[in-house]
Amino acid sequence: MKIQRLFIYPVKSLRPVEVTAAEITNEGLRFDRQYVLVKPPTGECHGLCEHITIKSYFELGLFHCAVDIAWSKLTITQIQAKENRSIVIPLTPSPLVLMSAQTFQVSIFGTRATGIDMGDVISDYFSHHLKFRVRLLYIGGNGQREIPGAAYMPKHYQALSISVNDKLQPQRLRFADAAPLLITSSASEEDARRRLPAVAQGEDVIIRFRPNVHVDVGEEQEPYEEDGWSMLAIRSQSDPEQEVSVRCLARTVRCLSLNVDLAKGGMIATNRQLYGLLAKDRRVNDKFPNKPVFGQYACAGPSGAVLRVGDEVEITERISRANTPMSASPITPNGPVTPITPYGPITPG
Repeated sequence: MKIQRLFIYPVKSLRPVEVTAAEITNEGLRFDRQYVLVKPPTGECHGLCEHITIKSYFELGLFHCAVDIAWSKLTITQIQAKENRSIVIPLTPSPLVLMSAQTFQVSIFGTRATGIDMGDVISDYFSHHLKFRVRLLYIGGNGQREIPGAAYMPKHYQALSISVNDKLQPQRLRFADAAPLLITSSASEEDARRRLPAVAQGEDVIIRFRPNVHVDVGEEQEPYEEDGWSMLAIRSQSDPEQEVSVRCLARTVRCLSLNVDLAKGGMIATNRQLYGLLAKDRRVNDKFPNKPVFGQYACAGPSGAVLRVGDEVEITERISRANTPMSASPITPNGPVTPITPYGPITPG
């Protein structure tokens, strides 16, 4: 098995940047989900911004992202626009600019982060194309937020402390929903492709699943065997001394973003709606029994290690398919996944 494709999503819910190498941090891959689009707060939101995502706003799929060769600029292009198509923003904003910018609070699955406003010019660009007022925020504060327990267990109103192992620091998030990484497999991709009508099977279907790490399992694995992955070791072909440990956290329940037509920015034809096609037999996370599953939430370390396309992947621990979705890393007082300070009721958005 080996890494086949790597993706980062500099702006949450926009199209990814496919890369050949990516650095691991304690918040996921470097540059991943460090920006988020939000609606400005209103009195009803109690000062919190509502973030917008592709599961509700399919037109976000029309915004393509590209990084320059120096990894300093991010170009965002609305592919259907006839005017004002593109805007260039810093991949990493200057600290001097951020110091004087307005800040907002964003809640995602109930855990909060500070977002730093990127200004009116960028806001006007997105607002023009989306036809409603939005702001672009960059992750602020200490550059991270807690991992929400509610993404793993309904009504679990505590954040989670998750570690790859007892030698590495606990993981956090930027603006990702629930985990630092999402891992998928080529065998499952092909199964999803076969569910589509013949005329649509040429689609780059894995893009709709929005993974970070896509693993080529060759003939070694059947579709959805990743349901039972617990720990992986990834070994670099270019750096024999480097070994990355990956802890799989939960079978990833999917949302209506699977039904987006990325070419048109709307709902895809019914016979191509992967949410329903998978729901027929892939509702295998008993914490969320009505939602289809595809892929595994995961975290990886050590921070600073680099994943590369072609790196070898080995399964070092497995769990039984019959076990609960959190059984690879159960929530226990002394385990790798533990509850931390309660943060109160979940705020929508």
